[in-house]
Amino acid sequence: MTEYPIANADEPSASFVVWAWDFACRVFPASFFVFLLIKNSSDLVSFRPAPDIASIHFSISVCAKLSIILFVGLHCIVFVLRLRPVEKARGLLPRVMAIAGSFFFYLLALPRGDASRLQISIGSFLVCSGTCIAILSLSKLGRSYSMMAEARRFVTKGVYSIVRHPMYLSEEVAIVGIVIQGFSSYALALFVIHLWIQIQRMKNEEAVLEETFPAYGDYKRRTARLIPHIY
Repeated sequence: MTEYPIANADEPSASFVVWAWDFACRVFPASFFVFLLIKNSSDLVSFRPAPDIASIHFSISVCAKLSIILFVGLHCIVFVLRLRPVEKARGLLPRVMAIAGSFFFYLLALPRGDASRLQISIGSFLVCSGTCIAILSLSKLGRSYSMMAEARRFVTKGVYSIVRHPMYLSEEVAIVGIVIQGFSSYALALFVIHLWIQIQRMKNEEAVLEETFPAYGDYKRRTARLIPHIY
């Protein structure tokens, strides 16, 4: 049963409350992603290579920024146009985990040290790679995309035929790149915490999908959660 914040469906205001809640859940997060899109676009326009940085290092950094802009732009569109869920996780904890996992690294800025060229290049390559995986994943999800533990449609094509959570895999790959660029014990600790939160989100989503779609159990048995043949 889909959970929406309505007290009584017979009340005249019920439909408006449902509409208002759905509107808020789409617009406010989408506004944040629009902000990220503008910021990353502005950063790219003003991005200039340092005098001692080789062209290959600069090119990798530019590709990373471009991939982020493309992903965030697609994210904005899909988030607003996504389908309404047919089922949701119950309780407060899955929602808290979803919000924490989505915004954890945006809200806690990583301290930047004096990164070497190698760190910058490897980190940018991983950010670019992770973001490209995210773009592929999001293009397959389309209007079925969710931030919370929700069920919209059962997607098993493309990267979803290999792993059940390619979006989370892509995010962690990109975050490893960010950690490498500003490596410290603090950054490593944040990554471990974030990974733990994301694993809880995967479990929450799987529980909802398995309850909603009878075929999900078979899909779950023949695919890896995150890394093929490992986990």
